[in-house]
Amino acid sequence: MTLTTPAQTEAQTEAPAPASLPPVVCAPWCVDGDGHTDARFPEDQVCRGETVEVELSHRPLVQVDEDTWARETVHLYLLSHPGALRTTVEMYRGELGETVSFAVDEAEALGQALLQAVQSTRG
Repeated sequence: MTLTTPAQTEAQTEAPAPASLPPVVCAPWCVDGDGHTDARFPEDQVCRGETVEVELSHRPLVQVDEDTWARETVHLYLLSHPGALRTTVEMYRGELGETVSFAVDEAEALGQALLQAVQSTRG
């Protein structure tokens, strides 16, 4: 009688790892840049840009760890799914905030509206 350890049993029942995916053409702004060959599934080959964080200086501090407080932030980044016809601008507040997705022209309109509001206050 041969005894097997739980690790050996698990190794015997695991499915083989999927083969490497062929690279996709990344957007010029994609932080991956090599075609996402480490993705396990084609739908995971998503182009994502650098995250930009804007600190909200007029909001109360939020607890980020035990005895650690910080300013809340708004995060935004570019996103393009495989085969997508459009890039979106994704934006969320805080670490677990709900994401708002903007088409590029919507993000541009929002940016112009924000800039106009700022310019109005500065005369």
